[in-house]
Amino acid sequence: MKPWMWGLLALLLLSVLLRSAPLFLLALLLGLIAGAALLWLRVCLAGVSYTRHFERTRLFHGDEIALDIEIVNAKPLPLAWLRAEDELPKALQISPARLTHSHRPERLRLINLISLRWYERVTRHYRVTALRRGAWAFGPARLLSGDMFGFDVREEEVAHIDTLLVYPRIAPLTALGLPSDRPFGEFRAMRQLAEDPLRLNGARDYVSGDSMRYVHWKATARRNSLQTKTFDASANRPLALFLNINTHEHAWEGYDPDLQEYAITATASLAHWAWEQGQAVGLFANTVMQPGARIVRIRPAGHRDQLTLIFEALARIIPFGRWPLEESLRYEGLHLPYGTTIVVITALLTEPLRRTLLYLHDRGFALALVTLGGAGNAPLIPGVRRYHIGGHAEWDALTSLHLSANQSPTQRPR
Repeated sequence: MKPWMWGLLALLLLSVLLRSAPLFLLALLLGLIAGAALLWLRVCLAGVSYTRHFERTRLFHGDEIALDIEIVNAKPLPLAWLRAEDELPKALQISPARLTHSHRPERLRLINLISLRWYERVTRHYRVTALRRGAWAFGPARLLSGDMFGFDVREEEVAHIDTLLVYPRIAPLTALGLPSDRPFGEFRAMRQLAEDPLRLNGARDYVSGDSMRYVHWKATARRNSLQTKTFDASANRPLALFLNINTHEHAWEGYDPDLQEYAITATASLAHWAWEQGQAVGLFANTVMQPGARIVRIRPAGHRDQLTLIFEALARIIPFGRWPLEESLRYEGLHLPYGTTIVVITALLTEPLRRTLLYLHDRGFALALVTLGGAGNAPLIPGVRRYHIGGHAEWDALTSLHLSANQSPTQRPR
């Protein structure tokens, strides 16, 4: 029992012992007040809802959207006071808002202290500015209220989480130091042109190394010997972007957040450029996406939602590499379409990665290397076109340009 309940009980017993009617009436009145307070406390948060309404949940870096917080008291009992504490990401700018520090790292609390009449709806309006790439969680929220006499406080958690995706910066290729017209040139490769599987033009005898996916079974049955489908050459090479999320060779060294963000920006910008050129583009990385720890594997394609898939993957990736990039290159290279141009974006160029690039070159892939930071000092790799886009100074210069939504891709987020 609460201390005040013991006090009330003692007052009631004292009034009986003293046979004092005024004291008994006082104890009875206080008991009625306490009963009303307990009933109020029990139902104060019943029918109370807390909802976030975003103008949209997909943003480009620098975009600003409206956020409305709606608090509803859907019952006939008014609330003398209600305190709502909402967990928000520190990485985004939210205004005008009353913010306090949270016990969780990189988080803030948005505080709303209001009173609500019966069946009243209160809406607070805020502006959210996307200052950093990422998948940012809003919530959970905590609601606190109690009786009007302040005897006790009741607390409930609104567990619903809203996620706001902020896509990476998109920069013109010239701002990255890359030529805007055919940045990867005309490559010579063992496979001269990509074959388009939608343009079947006949069949030929099967030779060792042909994929079983392209066996022409009808022609095989007619000629009584294994036949392989042949296709017309496609005008555009598929482009496979391989992002190395690591900036140091060893995991215990941590990572360089600026160089990592620069690499992500370069990857997003190249994907946007390829998509605008009508070129099939895909994305691979040596890390995973959250939630669910999904592998970053988006095979080259040219459909209308491909760029959105790539941007969402880049927004959700975690900053720690799970395996060396050369493992992704060796595995995924076996499954890429003929004639694919492989572009590696990396701030780290190790000897195993160099050997893997030479291996892929010998397999007939067209290769390009976009280096950042210290990787630019590594020796050239025969047969691999290389561009060095700089390091911290170039990243600082790029961020100072304040590339905002008016310089974002023509395909707006959904």
